[in-house]
Amino acid sequence: MGTGKYIAAVFIGSCSYGILSTIVKFSYEQGISPSIVIVSQFVIGWILMLSLQLLITNQPRLRMKQAMLLMLAGIPTGLVGVFYYLSLARLDASIGIILLFQFAWLGVLLNSIVKKVLPSKKTIISLVLLILGTVLASDIGGNFNLNPLGVILGLLAAVSYTLFVFLNDKLLPELHPAQRSFYMVSGSLITVLVVFAYQLFDIINQGHIQFSWTNSIFLGLFGVVIPPFLFAYGMPHIGSSMGSILGAAELPVAVICSIFILNEQVTVLQQLGVLIIFLAIIIANVRFAKRKTIQEL
Repeated sequence: MGTGKYIAAVFIGSCSYGILSTIVKFSYEQGISPSIVIVSQFVIGWILMLSLQLLITNQPRLRMKQAMLLMLAGIPTGLVGVFYYLSLARLDASIGIILLFQFAWLGVLLNSIVKKVLPSKKTIISLVLLILGTVLASDIGGNFNLNPLGVILGLLAAVSYTLFVFLNDKLLPELHPAQRSFYMVSGSLITVLVVFAYQLFDIINQGHIQFSWTNSIFLGLFGVVIPPFLFAYGMPHIGSSMGSILGAAELPVAVICSIFILNEQVTVLQQLGVLIIFLAIIIANVRFAKRKTIQEL
């Protein structure tokens, strides 16, 4: 029972990421450029995270080294969005999401290498089901647009997400989640500003800036505030391997949002893929909960 709240926190954080694609689609339909979308997302998210940080009292004062470590750990978070958005400019969305979701097995592999322990049979079964469910839910069809640079960028997004999950598990877990998240998001914001600096100056010089406060606030809340905070809260208690599997909840939520918000048509195979992903998450968590209960006894 004790680990249930941490599993729920990471699961909700992963689901929060799934809402982003719908908001991004709205932004693109309004003529907002990708650079403005992602930069405004992190700027608004950083302001919201700062507000949360200021509300928390009695936090230990961080040493410069600790603050810098957390900010460096935030770089992969910013790079996930950068690499993923750039990959989608060169690949079909279905291919891009499959490349991103390689973080599921990459996270388990990284955790196994670091801990020098092979994953359990149920973890492997969960990963196989996740890969199958991802392929079905992404509606990959038979049309491939395998731009080499796009594939590389998509895989880099997966690697960045893997590092984000792993570092949330390992780095300064004793700190308050709001404090950890604030410094990590600060590192993410700096990364995004550096990457898109040229595009932003170009847009400003043209004097034509498309921007939506509503979209940016929702993107900042669901993409920059909620997931890092909940990951910082739950990940140290469940580990990066389980966190990687729970992260797969993002895709089913994205599909569900496309049905009820965007009114998009979803095939039976996509619905089956969503169910398989949830089944994989349930299998992994039943195994995890039993192991934790035995350890506590």
